[in-house]
Amino acid sequence: MKDIKTKSILLVAVFGLLAPISVQGQFLKKLKKNVEDKIVNKASEKTDELLNGEGEKTSAPEKEKPSPKTGPASTNKTSPNSIPIGNQTQNKSPEIKDDNIITYKAPNKDFMDVVIQSHKGLPRYGDVYYHRGVTAPTHSKAYRALLELKFMEDLFKDMDRSKLTSYNYADNDLKAKNSNKAQHHLLMLAKDVFSDENMQEYFCDPEAKAPCNFTNAVGERTIVPSWGGTRNNEFAQNRSYSKFIKNHFETLRDWSETFYENGSQVAYFVARGAVAEKYDFKDKGYWIGNIFSIGGDFILHNSNFLAYSENEKTLKNTSKKVFLSVDPTAAKEFNLQSRSPVFVVFKVKVTPRITNPTHVDWEFELESTTMEFYKDAPLTKKMGEVDMKTVKFKD
Repeated sequence: MKDIKTKSILLVAVFGLLAPISVQGQFLKKLKKNVEDKIVNKASEKTDELLNGEGEKTSAPEKEKPSPKTGPASTNKTSPNSIPIGNQTQNKSPEIKDDNIITYKAPNKDFMDVVIQSHKGLPRYGDVYYHRGVTAPTHSKAYRALLELKFMEDLFKDMDRSKLTSYNYADNDLKAKNSNKAQHHLLMLAKDVFSDENMQEYFCDPEAKAPCNFTNAVGERTIVPSWGGTRNNEFAQNRSYSKFIKNHFETLRDWSETFYENGSQVAYFVARGAVAEKYDFKDKGYWIGNIFSIGGDFILHNSNFLAYSENEKTLKNTSKKVFLSVDPTAAKEFNLQSRSPVFVVFKVKVTPRITNPTHVDWEFELESTTMEFYKDAPLTKKMGEVDMKTVKFKD
């Protein structure tokens, strides 16, 4: 800016000596305006640099972020915090660094990837957790629905693929009942795995003035009542449904076949117990009670635990306490009180059992006799282990 002013003054002086007075006046006006414009533009550039963090201030190069784990059906990664738009991805929020997930890659851009929580690289079932802004959003409903699509074969054999089936419970028509349930299952599955573009195409009224909103405040898909949009008649709904069957049903069926490839899945079952008593200074440890009695039941529930050994049957069928050996120094750091939650982790093998055409029970047996105990839901603060073969119980 100093250089601009200096040059301007010199020009004015030279011109003033050579030019007539009238010409000098016009020239000086024009020159003044040009100088002012340059000063304003230069100031604007400096302001932009400051606001955008540019100019003399430079930041250190960003470190390369590790990619999260992927599941058996996954090769490339899409952030669970992003919305696919055509062949591109638009971020909704800053990327969450959560390595405790498995991503099952969608077969094509018509669908979203399915993300579930993991532990040590395997699916995490039972008690899962979610901390907004810290843990990655998951798609547990879509995951379960894809598994059911694979194993509920008899239900989908009865499904009418040409039109929607209305069912009156008074008719007691089993085939119509199964068709109606299968179609509803696909409606819910499509709602949870469709791309945003397909949500607009299959579930939004074509005459709507603005795109429909299918996401709630925490980023989950909302319920869709019917195909073709809520206000459309049965003809429009049937057109939407039949188009889905023609264009997407087989792709979904093929995708579902990539799960539980051998008919079973090794996973971790997380149960939630609680500290039953104060620290036992004599035996140096804690007595943990209420295992299986509280907490979530994603996929697995303790009622479907296939207990074979006597200790396994005792753990499943009674309210006995389990002893966990913990060194006094570690116990002081854990600072657990009576009724403090404790998370118990079992490595299990899961197999489906079809109880009827519309329901799957997920049975599980121990893959390892080791029980792991953690203080926290993210399973980062391990307290110790207990072997099921030598576990100590008490009432």
